[in-house]
Amino acid sequence: MADEVPTYRRHLSTSLALGGNQRPRSSENDRDARLFAADEVSASAEEPLLSPEGDQPFVLPVDRYSFVKNVFFLLGIVVLLPWNFLATASDYWMYKFRNVTSGSDPLSRTSLQTHFFGAFAVSSTVPSLLAVLLATLVNDRIRQEVRNVLSLCLCLVLMAAVMAFVQVDTDSWQDGFFVLSMVLIVLVNGFSSWLTMGITGLAARLPSDYMHNYVIGMAVAGVFASGLQVVTLLGHTDPSVAALAYFGCALVVLLISLLCFMAMQSSEFFQYCLKNPQRSMQAMISYDDLEISVSPLVVFRKMWVQGTSSALVFGVSMMVFPAVTVLVVSQNVLSGSAWTGRFFIPICNYLLFNLGDLTGRVACAWLPLDEKRGKLVLSLCAGRLAFVPLLMLCNAQPRHYLPVLFNSDVAFVVLIAGLAVSNGYLYSAAMQQLPKRVDGYLQEKAGFLMTLCTMVGLCVGSFFAVILVKLL
Repeated sequence: MADEVPTYRRHLSTSLALGGNQRPRSSENDRDARLFAADEVSASAEEPLLSPEGDQPFVLPVDRYSFVKNVFFLLGIVVLLPWNFLATASDYWMYKFRNVTSGSDPLSRTSLQTHFFGAFAVSSTVPSLLAVLLATLVNDRIRQEVRNVLSLCLCLVLMAAVMAFVQVDTDSWQDGFFVLSMVLIVLVNGFSSWLTMGITGLAARLPSDYMHNYVIGMAVAGVFASGLQVVTLLGHTDPSVAALAYFGCALVVLLISLLCFMAMQSSEFFQYCLKNPQRSMQAMISYDDLEISVSPLVVFRKMWVQGTSSALVFGVSMMVFPAVTVLVVSQNVLSGSAWTGRFFIPICNYLLFNLGDLTGRVACAWLPLDEKRGKLVLSLCAGRLAFVPLLMLCNAQPRHYLPVLFNSDVAFVVLIAGLAVSNGYLYSAAMQQLPKRVDGYLQEKAGFLMTLCTMVGLCVGSFFAVILVKLL
């Protein structure tokens, strides 16, 4: 019986060789193979149906030591690192824009302190949306490794510029420093969004577990930033020294990610995935060779539920986090304790939100919602709007119009946890459904559109954030 086994069965690796979760795929070598029509196949058992011209059998590449998967996890952290580090450094920004004559009063903030995070929300989302729109026009003309390395380098330079002003005395020109900070925030978020779009498109071309690793990395970015913020505050009472160490760590992570991304470009497995997005032996010719052009509108019709869900998730969160939630003070703020004063927002706002977001994303891996439940995900995303008025009625200061109905710290913590877990779970569910809604050759374009939808949601939410702060 062993002699009757066709040779093509011996030459092709099975899914078991790839770890059980990947199908055999075609390669450039397969395109050089000799194909037989169905009625021309020889009756000989030794005649292969797919006959390579070379003597060596083709072996499907594998992701050795899960290097590519781990790099995408790191890139998930990096694409949101600039936003997370700049947003989480609330102690630094409050110090920079404090009242230099009368000291700091948590119940009586200056105008710059009150409106900084509202302006931050707009300055970080509007340029991000513009960058994504521009990227849809130019990305096809620039090789992915060039545009992604370029955007990483620019983020590194701009974060270094932010760090350079930490030790500069800006007390005499706070208004000018406010404008300068907004300019830097505009630039760094624009380039990080360009990077996000590129990396999301790459992740969409790899197996779904690589996309999930990337999404988990995005959640870890917030935990890393907020956790590091707490550590630096514990180590230094001087806000400037703590901020210097904080932003320095961000630069180190950006540099490491740049080196890892460049190393990944030479990975045989990574290059194979880019050339064979269909993941099937049916694709004897890559889709790039066919030069198929599909309108973005056609792709959006296939994934509008997931795109709208993503926009709603981040739009609702951006309305209140961090612009409104960063203004909340503890009910015991006047006790003099550091835990109800300096550490209340870093822990109960930023760290708790990011831990909850990560919990939701991990939970989605254990309790997934498949593509058939897309409308359910969309409905749950719309239901999160209830968090907006509830958080506005917490003890956010200063306020002029609305009463405080939830003065308790416990109520604030519960609301932040609910907002965070639902944010992570529903976004992860939408992202996991995305590759199953479109064909293989459309997945990168669908990833671009998903990023665009996310940016639209963030942009709309940021404008509402400015209005909601004024309504307090």
